[in-house]
Amino acid sequence: MEIYIYGGIGLFILFILILVLVKKKRLSNESEVYREIGASDPKKDYYVITNILFHDGIRQAKIDHLIVNTSGIHSVLEYQYEGKIKGNKEDEKWSFEHKGVSESFNNPIKTARALKLSIDKVLKKDYPLFFYIVFPKHTEFRKQRVDIPVLHSNQLQDELNQNFRSKKKISTDDVKSIYDLFLKIKKD
Repeated sequence: MEIYIYGGIGLFILFILILVLVKKKRLSNESEVYREIGASDPKKDYYVITNILFHDGIRQAKIDHLIVNTSGIHSVLEYQYEGKIKGNKEDEKWSFEHKGVSESFNNPIKTARALKLSIDKVLKKDYPLFFYIVFPKHTEFRKQRVDIPVLHSNQLQDELNQNFRSKKKISTDDVKSIYDLFLKIKKD
């Protein structure tokens, strides 16, 4: 009789451990940024699309996360580089150093500016566009005044909330049509 009780308790504990591990694995696959911006909520005219790769007719463009709502189009470029980031807005390349590893990558500010041109070309209409360059929260970088914010992932929501209060608004119909356009572009 005792073996059934202890066996049942053991199976229950094993079941709980499996559930915890599955949830932890699912959370680790989500980026810090995606957890900050959340999922689409059509009832609030809030749409989120991730990993959009498209061609604007001239160049290939990539948007990590795109938020479309009545305040505008919010494009988030997410970088996974941790450690110390070095680079200025005029440099062609930036670099990072973390745990003895260093590597260079394209200047994210110039990447965002090129992305703005690509989005403008695809939309063919003037909508409020906001760009955010986001690094993990433990990254070190020099604060510099630029027209595109370079942020830590935990600062993104504050920056989004500030821009969500934009005075220039997009109609609900335009929000949905922009969302549908980027969904179509993503699938093509």
